Amino acid sequence: MKISNRDVLMFFLGFATLFIILTIYDWDSTIGEIQRGWEAGSK
Repeated sequence: MKISNRDVLMFFLGFATLFIILTIYDWDSTIGEIQRGWEAGSK
């Protein structure tokens, strides 16, 4: 079985789409984690 460039592209597009959907769905938690990371990095 040969994996084509199209297969790899579709895999990464699916991964990116899932990441975007989960980020939007759990927006409050995402913002909280970003702020927590920013504060931890500035110390």
